[in-house]
Amino acid sequence: MQLAIKEFFDAFPQHTVAIKPRPDGSLLLTLVNESGKPLCKAIKSEEILSPVRMQTLIRELHREIKIEAGLLRWRGDEAAWVERELPTYVEGPIHVTKAKTLARRSNQELRQRRVQKAVAC
Repeated sequence: MQLAIKEFFDAFPQHTVAIKPRPDGSLLLTLVNESGKPLCKAIKSEEILSPVRMQTLIRELHREIKIEAGLLRWRGDEAAWVERELPTYVEGPIHVTKAKTLARRSNQELRQRRVQKAVAC
């Protein structure tokens, strides 16, 4: 745990870093910049135990800081910061077939609402 906290201090030297436990077992990470503006993020305690997940978390925090400062562009050198993996609720990647099914369901529901609206009018 101490090594993970040190990684946050090393990754964000221009920020004050605070990590506090939450009642649900997760952690509250707070980064405060020189102007006093905080960035708070709830993180799972397991994330700081995995080096890969820790680096992903640090990258996401850097991206959020850049977005907040208005430093990101959708094109050019900064475009790589915009890309990110979509979160899933099963702790695994979302499969293309699942994504297609979800999109199809969403489109069907939208069409049904439009038909119901048209019939109601």
